[in-house]
Amino acid sequence: MRKTRLALFAMLCTSALWAQQDVQFTQFANNKIFYNPGVIGSGDAICLSAAHRSQWVGFDNAPTTQNFNANIPLDIIGGGLSLNFTNDMIGFFQDVTAGVGYGYQMALADGTLGLGLRVDFRNKNVTSGVWAPPQTMNDPSLVSLGSNSMATDLNFGAFYQKENWYAGLSSTRLLETRDILTANGGASNAEIRGQRHYYLMGGYDIDLQNGFVLQPAMMVKTDFVTTQLDLNAAAMYNNQIWGGVTYRVYDALSIMAGYQITKDLRATYSYDLTTSSLRNSSSGSHEIMMSYCFTIEIPPKEKGSYRNPIFL
Repeated sequence: MRKTRLALFAMLCTSALWAQQDVQFTQFANNKIFYNPGVIGSGDAICLSAAHRSQWVGFDNAPTTQNFNANIPLDIIGGGLSLNFTNDMIGFFQDVTAGVGYGYQMALADGTLGLGLRVDFRNKNVTSGVWAPPQTMNDPSLVSLGSNSMATDLNFGAFYQKENWYAGLSSTRLLETRDILTANGGASNAEIRGQRHYYLMGGYDIDLQNGFVLQPAMMVKTDFVTTQLDLNAAAMYNNQIWGGVTYRVYDALSIMAGYQITKDLRATYSYDLTTSSLRNSSSGSHEIMMSYCFTIEIPPKEKGSYRNPIFL
């Protein structure tokens, strides 16, 4: 996933391009709502999450990503609402995405099934960067620096969870909308077509007693051109200390750690040790995530009368 070469800018011309385009997070088990709108409205607390990922550290213009999302359960609408904001930089491309979603939660077979839909509004921009070889920048087939495009797309997901396990299936970029960027001179356009992505995830909590809970999880990511498998084994101690490892097949081995700072605030970190040929040029990838979950309690209305002493 995200194997796009950093030299893509130099090759972009007046034709359509296909590639896996979605953002990658090692801590997918801590950020399920990003991949699956069926999670929207689950749980009984409002959860705010922020994540930063620096990928392939050591490369010039390597990918960096910031993500913020909010999961807001609302019983009055049978589920909840979500907000999502993502800023993704790779090479000379910047994708800024703002999304709003709705999830419907229903009881099913001693568990809960969530069905969710999120609308994304995406802006793709070709930044000026610091690299502009004079011998090629006048080529009319190359995208103009500063060119940008707006597009709207949909994401759908189904997510089922019981007390100690969960499973979800989702798809992003359902409309496969196109980003149309202006080429040099404005005489032609470069088209980047959205590619539909599919995600299958699942996890299980195994109580080992004495405060330890083992939490294996997995996720399959595919656009039916490229498929990637993440296998995760993590453990929680006393609902406070968290750690584990993730293996992304043919790509990276990751170590993860986290701490429940307060009952509402949690911080987690992961480091990807690259196992592909990129390890010769990259010192790995870093990812940090903060989550804050809280409830708003409205006290019940008290019965009885109220007297203002001023009028007694």
